[in-house]
Amino acid sequence: MIHISEFVGRVFTYISIALMLFLSIPIAYEAVMRSFGYPTIWVFETTLYSFIFLGFLGNVLAVKSGAHFRVTLLADLFPSYRRAFDLLAHFSVLLFAVLIITSGSYFAWYSWTHDTVSASLLEIPMWIPQFAIPLGGVGLFLQTLVAISRSGREDLPHTEVD
Repeated sequence: MIHISEFVGRVFTYISIALMLFLSIPIAYEAVMRSFGYPTIWVFETTLYSFIFLGFLGNVLAVKSGAHFRVTLLADLFPSYRRAFDLLAHFSVLLFAVLIITSGSYFAWYSWTHDTVSASLLEIPMWIPQFAIPLGGVGLFLQTLVAISRSGREDLPHTEVD
């Protein structure tokens, strides 16, 4: 299960990196076209939705690298209980990920079943950008499982953000 979670985390990370690289192309195109007086109708909306996916899928990399935000006040005050506080934090993230998965899935499912589209000329089905929410939740859940499985090993470097 951990190997599958790590694989999914790598896939989400590569997708995030590809989106970062991809986003520069339409934004540069829009800037050039706008300077010649020919603004596009598609760049803003597609790049906005790509940023949404980038944000939710980027959670995997943040958890993996230890850059995901954490409040360490209690762990700093009581260092002998740091491991217990870390586990509590990880299980809280798992609970939050389940909440994101379930509510985001309902959100996307509702838009899909009611044929909700964007209010722009493109009329993009809204379930597509909304699908980033449960997908990001799955990535967050799986990467947190990896972090929990590795938290007991001393041979791995401990990453922490204060």
